[in-house]
Amino acid sequence: MLTLPPELDGAIARALGTTHPSRWVREAQALSERYRAPRLPDGAPLVSNAAQALGYAAIILPATYAQLYGAMAATAARIPAWQPATLLDLGSGPGTALWAAAAVWPTISRMVAWEREAALIALGRELASASSAPAVRATRWERADLRTLSGVASARHPTYDLVVLGHVLNELPPDARPAIIDAAWRLAGGLLLIVEPGDSASFAVARAARDQLLSAGARTIAPCAHDRPCPLENDWCHFPQRLRRPAFQRRARGAPSEWEDAKFAYAALARFLPEQSIWGRVIREPQANKAYAEAKLSTRDGVAWYRALKRHKEAFRRVKDLRWGEALPEPLPAPIEPVTR
Repeated sequence: MLTLPPELDGAIARALGTTHPSRWVREAQALSERYRAPRLPDGAPLVSNAAQALGYAAIILPATYAQLYGAMAATAARIPAWQPATLLDLGSGPGTALWAAAAVWPTISRMVAWEREAALIALGRELASASSAPAVRATRWERADLRTLSGVASARHPTYDLVVLGHVLNELPPDARPAIIDAAWRLAGGLLLIVEPGDSASFAVARAARDQLLSAGARTIAPCAHDRPCPLENDWCHFPQRLRRPAFQRRARGAPSEWEDAKFAYAALARFLPEQSIWGRVIREPQANKAYAEAKLSTRDGVAWYRALKRHKEAFRRVKDLRWGEALPEPLPAPIEPVTR
């Protein structure tokens, strides 16, 4: 169960305390509705003033932190010896990815955040000032429109060990995405991490970005076990990160539950190979009944459900205990077998 860093939780609560609760709750709920609505073709901002920025912090930021943290942790698990020192966060919003990256990679000593909306930059700076991580506090904020990114990224521009595009591409017009992905890859000296919400439309965005990066020579770190095109047909994959909701988010959502599974789709591509290969990854929550246990896996051999009959006790337990999102270094042993569903 993941919780927001205490300093971030406290900083958001203090920021919300500067206005009447009815105001930020109203802004939060209106923002949530805009996020669920179809995106406008002109890429108009969903947050454009201070009140809306507070609404974002109250209702969107916690789950976004969980999604970014989940993707980063899964990526770090594939390359445990990699220790990035620099980070560029593209479309940073209020800096959510900065906090997640500091938690996963404490070796990062320099952070740069590019964001279009002045209200989000102001809030991001305010929140960052409360962090115990020096790199987060010292973040260099730059106002930038990612639609002009291709004109900024060049051979003369410095590169960063880690570049993050978190909840960015799905909010932009489709015809603007390829140039932004290309520019982000030029800025990534080590790894480019793309994180999107865990829905089928956003998965398609992450999948297309991965295909583009593979064609540019990138190597897959996660979630896939290979560098081939995604084998899923008429399907999509996403992963959960359980989050303990902070009190202000429960109030904004009007949700009594103290936790949620924040689901995300992601693609981590690098200029280097992972330290060790994997055979596959669990891409659905395992299921079990009185007769068998099964789990859906994406492997080097393709996508399939793997089943173990209950009479094979050890195999049954092995499949039942698999975790959604778990990377598997070796093929599952017989009598666990792929089945057609």
